[in-house]
Amino acid sequence: MNNNIMMHADHLAEFVSNFEEAGLLVRISSPVETQLEIAAITEQVVKTSPTNSAPALLFDQVAGHKIPVLTNLYGSLPRMLQILHTDSLDSIADRVAGLLSPDLPEGWLDSLKMIPQFSQLVNIKPRIVKTASCQQVVKLGRDVNLSEFPLLTCWPEEQFPTITAAQIITFDPETKARFVNARPIQVISNQQLAIRWSQHDAGYQLLQKFHARGQQLPVAIVIGGDPVGLYTAHAPLPKMTDPYAFGGFLRNNALELVRARSIEIDVPAQAEIVMEGFIDPASDPVDVGPVANTTGYYSPAEKVMPLNLSAVTHRANPIWHALIPAGPPAEAGFFAQATERIFLPLLKLMVPELVDIHFPAAGAGRYLMFVSIHKSYPQQARRVVNALWSLESLLSLKLIVVVDDDVNVHDEQQVWYRVSTNLNPGRDLIHSEGPGDDDDHSAAIQGIGHKLGLDATRKTPSEGHPREWPSALKMPAEMLERVQSRLSELGLS
Repeated sequence: MNNNIMMHADHLAEFVSNFEEAGLLVRISSPVETQLEIAAITEQVVKTSPTNSAPALLFDQVAGHKIPVLTNLYGSLPRMLQILHTDSLDSIADRVAGLLSPDLPEGWLDSLKMIPQFSQLVNIKPRIVKTASCQQVVKLGRDVNLSEFPLLTCWPEEQFPTITAAQIITFDPETKARFVNARPIQVISNQQLAIRWSQHDAGYQLLQKFHARGQQLPVAIVIGGDPVGLYTAHAPLPKMTDPYAFGGFLRNNALELVRARSIEIDVPAQAEIVMEGFIDPASDPVDVGPVANTTGYYSPAEKVMPLNLSAVTHRANPIWHALIPAGPPAEAGFFAQATERIFLPLLKLMVPELVDIHFPAAGAGRYLMFVSIHKSYPQQARRVVNALWSLESLLSLKLIVVVDDDVNVHDEQQVWYRVSTNLNPGRDLIHSEGPGDDDDHSAAIQGIGHKLGLDATRKTPSEGHPREWPSALKMPAEMLERVQSRLSELGLS
């Protein structure tokens, strides 16, 4: 497969065309329903396909709608690499590390000062344009009617259709800094949405800030555009980093933005669909039922301040993009796979002894992390675990496993082998309590989590282990080479 076929694509339809040509997308032309069926078909394909081979799906005969639905766009590593305009995730990490390495600091406090510098180094500012394809069709005020779109209900306990693949854009009223993230959005009427922000999201905090100022919060909901935009909306960027500037860094070319029609927010010019509106913090909240999330469970019913739409714009022939929330293996796992590679250099700034990290699929991309470290002093694994828990982007982690630097954290059997052989439960468990994931249903109080670290590193007497630590079995390299050279002779090739 030629990885260069994607380099000139900059909006969703071009990616769809290129993926279809490359055999990475299947077009489904049989009639399908938005109520559960599209989600069920996608789930069946994802769960039964070999790793990295589940195709993207384009449903072009959706009952009651002329607009096609795209699912599982990010659900394979080859497509993720092309969306990120790269040959490998490590090459992006090398670019990030190369930017930082000339001035790599020695101390922890100096490392923290490098984070704003990172935000500047990866800053390929978006270009502002005056006209854009996302505004080929414009509907204002009472003309807004969300029923025109193929809104999906993915799981049976959801009482409202849910928008699952949208970039949510807001801004700080004081600094004007742009914030972009991705959360489930429930459609509660033809002109009203409910964003399921967690209390840790910038959008939720900005809503409180606008409330204190007696102002309505302007919000843009964006579907489509260059798929790199939705990845950056999920990425754990430092707060001062503009996600669209980081998207420009990833694609080595600035993203284009255009001013929305009814609010003072710039939106991706190549978007498929843009929904614009305001949240009035003083309005009465609305009851919204359960919503499915990427943990594989429902988030409970809540009261949410509604987003009242003032405009909807879209391309003349838009595509409706959806991420199907599900437990692993699922499309969301590829976001975690990209993040663990791309942001490793940043983590190493804050935790210098880190060697590598891995988010196993079983952790739903947020609850479980494997970490290898260069260990040089007693109790260092405890410092690493607490340092990681202190980072806002990792506060959802419930379990961190720390191993020595000779362990490949991507070999999950190897990690659990070290846990079973190196860990003493009476000494090596690290407990903590603090802010947690709002979607973690195991927490007794929403947003407050108990956390566990497992120190599976080798132990020394200074760590309370008086016995001599044994050497691991290891065959000499010369013998391995000799055996390899004799396999044919031995009839074992």
